[in-house]
Amino acid sequence: MTDQKKWVWPSALLLIFALAGFWITRSYLQDARSLQRPARQLQSFQQVELMDSKSRTVPLQRYTGQPKILYLGYSHCPDMCPMALSNLSRALKQEPELQTRIQTIFVSVDPERDSPDQLGRYEKQFAPLRLAALTGTEEQVQLLATDLGARYEKAQATPGTSMGEYGVNHSLLFYFIDEENRLVATTPSGISPDAILDAIKLHLID
Repeated sequence: MTDQKKWVWPSALLLIFALAGFWITRSYLQDARSLQRPARQLQSFQQVELMDSKSRTVPLQRYTGQPKILYLGYSHCPDMCPMALSNLSRALKQEPELQTRIQTIFVSVDPERDSPDQLGRYEKQFAPLRLAALTGTEEQVQLLATDLGARYEKAQATPGTSMGEYGVNHSLLFYFIDEENRLVATTPSGISPDAILDAIKLHLID
């Protein structure tokens, strides 16, 4: 019994240090994740005006004061865009109160085909996601994309898909933007709903 007692305290101390090390490491990794992309002011939010699904002019600065998740894509995209927005919708469904706190924005990089009517149908496709589907002139869309660090370009259509005469290759990212229109993080748009929700809590919600 004496020998057993002699090992109790060292074992307990090892356990305490192990747990402390785990939490310190975990906190460090979380901090490191948040520091990978320092917040950067998006000047385009003071300059760009787009058009919504009701043909109304929408200055991006209208969304100042609320956290935002922005995605660049196009409605004829056969796979990656629908998957990204579906997963975003599923993520926010898990905590419905976030639907009213976070504005989700889809900006089409295919203004040639994405008319207001087409954007309206796209918004309904992902309900109950509170999605603002927007597009604009090539100049305005390119100004936003450049500010975000995104790229897009027309590409040859893939046979047997619904993309029509051409496709658009574009950055596959969610852009996390805070209340002051600062880009605080990006994540791959192909991540799971749970991972999206984790990123929202880490980067957008206090």
